[in-house]
Amino acid sequence: MTSPFYRHKARQYLEAAEAKMSSGQEEDLLDAALRLRMAMEALTYERAKIYKDDLGPHGMETWQPRRLMQRMLEIDPQADASGDLHMGVEPSFGERPETMRFMGRDNVLNLKTLKKHYDALGSYLHVPTIAKWTASRGHNFAKLRSRCDALVEAMHVVLSSSVWNVDFKQSGSTDCSNCNAPMRRRLSHDGETRKVECWECGMTYDLQDLGDGKVMFDPRQAAVPCISESCDTINYVAEGEWVPGFGYACRTCGQSHRLAMGVTTGESPESDGSNVTKS
Repeated sequence: MTSPFYRHKARQYLEAAEAKMSSGQEEDLLDAALRLRMAMEALTYERAKIYKDDLGPHGMETWQPRRLMQRMLEIDPQADASGDLHMGVEPSFGERPETMRFMGRDNVLNLKTLKKHYDALGSYLHVPTIAKWTASRGHNFAKLRSRCDALVEAMHVVLSSSVWNVDFKQSGSTDCSNCNAPMRRRLSHDGETRKVECWECGMTYDLQDLGDGKVMFDPRQAAVPCISESCDTINYVAEGEWVPGFGYACRTCGQSHRLAMGVTTGESPESDGSNVTKS
């Protein structure tokens, strides 16, 4: 389990929201909605801490909980799944223990709940538009209370977890072939190849699980022949550099190269049969 700073903040926000809801005043529900949104943010940030190596510094700066959870799910399809933790002693390495001891349940605030409530609560934190005032004369506080009640119940389930942020993972590590920065990335649960990125230079790789504790970081790059007639060198251009205007020199002869968009003749389905080229 990681340090529960955000989890503690979520509990504080939940308690503050419940206090506001108990007043019976409609306007206090607006304050409760704000606190509940902050609680959702805090719990999502808490979850994100176990994926920090894969999300990278820019990903960890994402403040919208739904977007952040979606990124976590791209890394791990089970990122928002609740589950029970059992432990036992293996008879031998790799064999399932005969007796498993229940250690606790980790209830996670999932993407479905974030989608259902986060933006909906946010709509109450702004002054109603002219159109809304004309149609309904302001906020529907009965609907807001119902939503807050449902979210409070869901939050109590999450915060009642006896364990949290339990993370069993397999990772591979290497130094970036472009900038030598150390990289450590999570392997997919299903053994499928996944795309990973160096957070220092942006170089991308296909991370493959080769089995027997071995992994391969295969650079995502295009093989480009040197344009010099006297040189048969194959140069490699990284995926992030596949943009018009990128320049490089041949690693053998030094010939300058620059990527550009190309146009070739060819009849399109809508063509009348004639081709025109311009330069």
